[in-house]
Amino acid sequence: MDEPRERRRWQTLVKRFLITVLLVLVANTAQRIDATAQQTPAEGKVARDGFDLHYSIVGSNGPYILILSGGPGEEIRSMQAVADELSKKYRCIMLEQRGTGRSKLSKYDASTINLNAYIEDIEVVRKQLQTDKLIVVGNSWGMMLAVAFGGAYPDHVQAIVSIGSGPITSEYLAVMVENMKSRLCPSDMETIEYWTEPSRHAADFDRAEFERVRATAPAYFYDRKAGLQYGKELTPDEFNPHVIPAFKAGGDFDLRPKLKAITVPVLLLQGRQDIAGEANIDEAHLLIRNSMVKFINKCGHMPWLEQREQTWKIVNEFLDGLPR
Repeated sequence: MDEPRERRRWQTLVKRFLITVLLVLVANTAQRIDATAQQTPAEGKVARDGFDLHYSIVGSNGPYILILSGGPGEEIRSMQAVADELSKKYRCIMLEQRGTGRSKLSKYDASTINLNAYIEDIEVVRKQLQTDKLIVVGNSWGMMLAVAFGGAYPDHVQAIVSIGSGPITSEYLAVMVENMKSRLCPSDMETIEYWTEPSRHAADFDRAEFERVRATAPAYFYDRKAGLQYGKELTPDEFNPHVIPAFKAGGDFDLRPKLKAITVPVLLLQGRQDIAGEANIDEAHLLIRNSMVKFINKCGHMPWLEQREQTWKIVNEFLDGLPR
């Protein structure tokens, strides 16, 4: 056998092998980079009156979905599981509402914390993203803000999804508070009374508000053990306790006129055991001309945490049925 020819043949085979390995490595690296890019949220902010309103976008394809957390004053990361699910088909805008996250304010009073200011925050984000319509998904206060925005800007909303309702009037808020108290044990109420004692509350307002909120956690769940676990995992940085007192300073509220102005499809999803009560969501349904109500049994205020499978079956069926 011709040794030089045999050597050249082996050299050629080795080169081809090395090139193949290199191409595989490059492809795998590209896939990892692409996956990392998809998992890294895009960051954005827009200047408002004296502060920057921040948001992140999770997901790289599909229409925009604006996700609104509760409170007001609750951090948007409380809705992370919602974004994890919806970002499979949509670009989820995780809005850090005024007073939360990086969107902190220099003062908290009725001039900076009010419904109209929150509505206009959403509108400036929509304009910055240069999208004509938003799908809006909210829980509790986030639901209230979602329907308020839908009524104020009906031409810039494609649909609204409520997953756990907030009260549509001050009267229903009072009902919600009473329902909450009825779901708490004596030990829960004792903790709340301890931290709301005036001198103790004034001495360490942030700590007192956090402990009060944590003590109420079981009321928001059908399964008390799940509520206790939820409260155990809460941390003080998950909500801003200065927001709600500022919002209350604005007086009573009534969202009924906004509900009547909504023209888009609305899904009102609620747990049967939600402390918000069925009368509240039933009236919202009657006022919103193109709405549907869906109840989930053995479920409290946060359906996506307590009844995940049923929640996403209902929500995805609704969203899949929207015109594209």
